[in-house]
Amino acid sequence: MDKEATLQACYDHFGLQSDASMHEVERTFRELRKLYSKESLATYSLMDESERQEKLVLLQASFDLIKKSRLHVVPPVINKPEPVEEVVKEKPPVVEARIVFVNADPQQMPGLYLQQTRQARGLSLQDIAEQTKISAYKLQCIEEQRLDELPAPVYLRCFVKEFSRTVEVPSVDALVESFMKYYHANK
Repeated sequence: MDKEATLQACYDHFGLQSDASMHEVERTFRELRKLYSKESLATYSLMDESERQEKLVLLQASFDLIKKSRLHVVPPVINKPEPVEEVVKEKPPVVEARIVFVNADPQQMPGLYLQQTRQARGLSLQDIAEQTKISAYKLQCIEEQRLDELPAPVYLRCFVKEFSRTVEVPSVDALVESFMKYYHANK
C-alpha cells in the first residue's frame, strides 16, 4: 500500500475525511480511545481483551501517522515571490499560555475540584456534555454543588463518575464517594 493510501486508511479508521481539522482528528481519537478503554461498557461484551488492545494499538498508530503527516506538510508553491522586506517585518504569532491550578480539596469541595480539573484540561461544559451525554446544565449543577437541582442519588453517582472519568480525575471512585458524602450530608 502506498503512503497516500495508508494515510487515507487512517482517516477511514477514524471515520473522517482527509481534510478534517487536526482538532477533529484529536477529538475523534479521544472518543474512540475512550470507547475501547477497559472501563467502557459499550465494548465490554463485544470483544475480548486482545481484540480491545489491538484496536487501541491501531488507533494510536493511525493517530500518530496522521499527526506526523500534518507536521510534514509542504507549503503551497507561490508563483510570485514575496519581497524580503515584508517577510522580515512579519511578527511571529503570539501564543497565549493559560495556567489553571487545581487547588480545590476534592474531599471538601468535590464539585469545584471537578470544575478546576475540567478547566485545566481545556474542556468546556459542552465538550463534557457531548462526550458523556449528560446535559451541560446538570454538569454545571454538579460543579456548583447545587444539590436541589441534581437527580436522585442513583443517577447522580453515575453522572459524577462519568464526569470524573472524562476529565481524567486521578482517583475517580474516591471523588465519587466524596461527592456522595457531601450530597447526603447537605441534602
